Amino acid sequence: MTIQESKTLPLKITRDHITIVILCFVLTIFNCYLKLVSTPTWFDGTLERNHNLLLNFAYANNEQSRLLQFLIPQVFIQLFDLSIPWAYVLQRFIFTFLTFLLFNVFCKKWLNGTQALLCTLTIALLIPLTYRNHLQESAPLLGLTFLFLLWAIRENKILLYSIFLVIGSLNNETVLFMPAIYFLVNLKEFKLPRIIHVGLRTVFFAAPALLCAGTLRWITRDRPHLGGAWHFVENLNQLYYPLLFLNIFWFLPFINFKRVPHFLKRCITGIPLFIIPHLVIGIISETRLMIPLCFILIPASMVHVDTNHAFN
Repeated sequence: MTIQESKTLPLKITRDHITIVILCFVLTIFNCYLKLVSTPTWFDGTLERNHNLLLNFAYANNEQSRLLQFLIPQVFIQLFDLSIPWAYVLQRFIFTFLTFLLFNVFCKKWLNGTQALLCTLTIALLIPLTYRNHLQESAPLLGLTFLFLLWAIRENKILLYSIFLVIGSLNNETVLFMPAIYFLVNLKEFKLPRIIHVGLRTVFFAAPALLCAGTLRWITRDRPHLGGAWHFVENLNQLYYPLLFLNIFWFLPFINFKRVPHFLKRCITGIPLFIIPHLVIGIISETRLMIPLCFILIPASMVHVDTNHAFN
């Protein structure tokens, strides 16, 4: 049976599905363990202090405006009577597990089961390379919302796209890059009327998220900015960090670019729009910033892997 034929059959839970779920579960445990052992501030009282400051709206600007990263653990605390550190562990575990699981499903649009499995294993092994003694707990949900948004744009689920964009904006403003992807994917021809039409739709569907993010930043405008807001010169001297992190995946999609699916091609053309803001105001040595690009570059690279010969 071909991959295309299997997609027409009713959904059934098979041994392969169970295997993928178990694998994603194990990979999530592995990732969470590595994050905890690499972050001493998780259990030394720093996380509790930060959480309480966030609840009292007394923390730094760019973290204070990321509401869901501390409100979701607070819900877990209230529901399950967890300590603050373990509420954050639960949040990270749930969102990481769902990200691995959905990434596998997402990749199967273009790849066979073995290639999609390789994509899942690859991202699960890459993410721990970004772990440092940092408490940036909007990252797990950022990955999940970024992946949901890619799926919604690809499948033309416009209402879901707009909803996910709002949810993502309440967690981490990085998702506001996604309207650029929406624009590039839907721009079928480079003619002025089409550009204006797609541009207006892009702004319209992104407006609720932009309003949410803008309002939060306005409310928190007097709070100090954690880590500063200008790192361009410093980042130019540290470009080797993101290059080492994604390594060959920066280049593999271009080996035979014609084979890369059209959707991923359009996403790749938008990558500079993702990198430039991080280059200016981010800290490029914090390679976790590049994790969302894994959802584009890894499947675009894996289309070149011939599993029929590689595993024989």
